[in-house]
Parts: sequence; C-alpha cells; structure tokens
Amino acid sequence: MLLLGSLLSFTALATAACAARFPKPQIKPWVPPGPDDSRGPCPMINTLANHGYLPHHGRNITASMIEHAFTSFLNVEAGFADAARDFAKAFGHDVFDLVDLNTPGIIQHITSLTRDDYTPEQPQLKADPLRIESLLADSDTPFLTVDSIAKTRLRLLQESEPRVLPDNQVTFTLFEAAMTLTMMADHSPDADHDPPPSAYQGPKDRIRMWFEEERFPTEFGWRPSKRTIKLADMSPAIDAIVKSMEKQDQNGKVALKFHS
Repeated sequence: MLLLGSLLSFTALATAACAARFPKPQIKPWVPPGPDDSRGPCPMINTLANHGYLPHHGRNITASMIEHAFTSFLNVEAGFADAARDFAKAFGHDVFDLVDLNTPGIIQHITSLTRDDYTPEQPQLKADPLRIESLLADSDTPFLTVDSIAKTRLRLLQESEPRVLPDNQVTFTLFEAAMTLTMMADHSPDADHDPPPSAYQGPKDRIRMWFEEERFPTEFGWRPSKRTIKLADMSPAIDAIVKSMEKQDQNGKVALKFHS
C-alpha cells in the first residue's frame, strides 16, 4: 500500500508538472454555427467565428476584424489578412458576410483542399468529407507533409480539368497549402533559419478536426504559435511544395505556373 501510495503521488506530481509546462491555452469555447449564421469557404475564418474571435453570426464582417483575430489570437503578421482586404475591395463593400467570400472570381477558387468545385447549381460552401479523407490519404504517415500536399495539389488540378486555375489563384492555393502545414505544426518553422522541407509537418488528427469541424484541435495538442508567424515563413514551404509538384509531375500533364 505504501508503494502504491508513492506511485500515485508521483503520478500526480508528474501530471501537475506536465500541466504547468504545457498549460492548456485559454481559448474561447467552440460553438457550431446555427442555421442563421453565415459561413464562407475558408476553414480558418469559419473556425475563428465558431470560437468567437469573429462575430459568431458571421455577418457585418470587415477586413480589420479578420486582421485583429489573426494577429491577436493566431499570432501572425497582419499581412495574412490581405486576402480579406483584396476581397472587400473587389466586392465593392467594406462590410460583408462570410458567405460573400464564396463569390467566384475573387478569392474563391476551384481545387480547394476541403470543398468541391463551385458551380452555379452547387456553391459548395460546406466541407466535403470525402475530399478531406483523400487529402489525408495522400500521406502514408501520421502527418501531412510537403510531398503529400504536393501530391494533393496535383491531383486536384487534374480532377478539375478541363477547368484551369488562373495564375493568381495558383499562388493563393500554394499559400493555403503552406499555411496548413505551418499553422498546425508544433513549432512553425522560421524562414530565417533556412528550414528543410521535412520541417513542415501537420499532424493528421489536428487537420482532420480543424477541416471537418472547423474547430481548433486543442485536444490534439494544438496551440497558437508563441512566435509571431511572418509572411516570409511561407516562402520556404511554398518553394518546397512547388519543387515536389514538379518532381511528381513527371509526365508534364499539369503545367505549374508559379510566380514568386
């Protein structure tokens, strides 16, 4: 009994020490969207709304609200919200609902990692579980990697044929892919330290919860980055994805157009 008591005491102390070292982040609770709440095609923006970092109803949103949520909670540079500013400018209104982000030809695009291609008959606002499953299946490890997400990007480009992704949106999809690997990693690689492609790994369990439920996967150890993530941090990941795509596209069936 004395030995058992000692073991229990040791376990309790070890658990307390672990909790002190890796405290659970103070994240606002996740609340799924209701039938009258507005949501768009971006998993990250939807997730911020589901956790209350943007208005939960998803209406009357501004680019500045998105920028504040990105910088204050996700700890990323303000430039990550530039796409929202570009959308507002092209949309012609400073205030918009999240569903408006699904307007074709601005930031909404084909070959999404999570959504089927938009058509007038099927706007495809909701994530497709089969598309997410295929994304995860492209990696035979517990992580999404540069090579697996390059494989996914090639596959989606081919699946969307004969529709072709415009050059500016090719760049945007590569940025999204790099952001997925970077934002879900334990330690976001710092471009200043010349990270190798192997540094970019997103745990599948985190990505599955994030994409399927649009919920921050704290149950699987995800935390906002302690270090401010810079736009420049995306460049090594994008370069590595492009090189992997070119290597995997041995038959030249997909003409990759990327402008750095």
